[in-house]
Amino acid sequence: MKARLKQLLALFKNKPGLLVLVHPDPDSIASAIALRRMLLRRCSKVEIAYDAAIKRIQNRAMVRLLKIRMESVKDVKFGDFELLAVVDGQRNHFPVLADKKVDICIDHHPVSMTYHYQFSDIRPEIGAASSVLFEYLEADRIKISAALATALCYGIKTDTDNFTRAVHKLDAVAFSKLFPAADYNLLGNIDEVEISFQHLDLFRIALDRLRLKREKAIIHLGQVPDSDLLVIIADFLIRVSEIEAVLVSGFALEHMTVIFRNRNPANDIGALAKRAFEPPGTAGGHRYAARAEIPVKCLPKKIARGTQEQVVKWLEQRVRRARTKSSRRQARAVSPCAP
Repeated sequence: MKARLKQLLALFKNKPGLLVLVHPDPDSIASAIALRRMLLRRCSKVEIAYDAAIKRIQNRAMVRLLKIRMESVKDVKFGDFELLAVVDGQRNHFPVLADKKVDICIDHHPVSMTYHYQFSDIRPEIGAASSVLFEYLEADRIKISAALATALCYGIKTDTDNFTRAVHKLDAVAFSKLFPAADYNLLGNIDEVEISFQHLDLFRIALDRLRLKREKAIIHLGQVPDSDLLVIIADFLIRVSEIEAVLVSGFALEHMTVIFRNRNPANDIGALAKRAFEPPGTAGGHRYAARAEIPVKCLPKKIARGTQEQVVKWLEQRVRRARTKSSRRQARAVSPCAP
């Protein structure tokens, strides 16, 4: 760890300006403020920018309650910074970086594209990027404030789904060391945000439309006011004992959002989502949770304007083909006669 830390800090000898780009989710945000804390005095300036609207109610609560300073990437001038970093993601996970040089990457997702960073630490075996950043803070002997400890705890908690998926020893060690310094009340307040009464009707619609086959549930909700509601419904359904996997889709802000949840460790739902929906959209995630975003303009017209039954059939076909492709690859990999 000391060698990695030394390699990272070598980039900051001349006190450059650093821009850290994140997705607006707890693990990404917590990782970014940890990196900012470590490098603040080693840089002329450090700023954090998010690449999409902060939609999820818990994420908005986290930013508000912990008073986290960030700004939209739309308001940032990349030329004002000598170095660019991404955390809890890789260069190709951020469309806005298509023509930008990325210098630093610290992540825990599987490597999805080869790219030469000046410094990278990508560990797919770790449950949360927050755990990796904690390791750097500890190696650098940085004092961790209550607010930062709270953010890192929440990042680990959310990305491991309360330590029920993709947990590594480092996640447990990091959380056990951070939790005594965290603000327990704030941790509870972030999670205990309210759902609007007007949105409860979506649960009735979801249950009415639920299709269950071989322990796999699929629902298309049509137009929804907020894609985060799809996440809430998917998280609710995956806790039903007869359901092993969930797919919930809907339209919001000119996109079709598809949320995946999975309880079978033998299935990698993140990889399945990428195979099923890239192209026409972007997709990714972990073994137990994933998400796809498809611009409505990139959908077949009969799907963009289709009935619930037509959309569900299209989703099932995409997923079925993705599973078939995976099975064929595995068969070629184990067959001594494979071409």
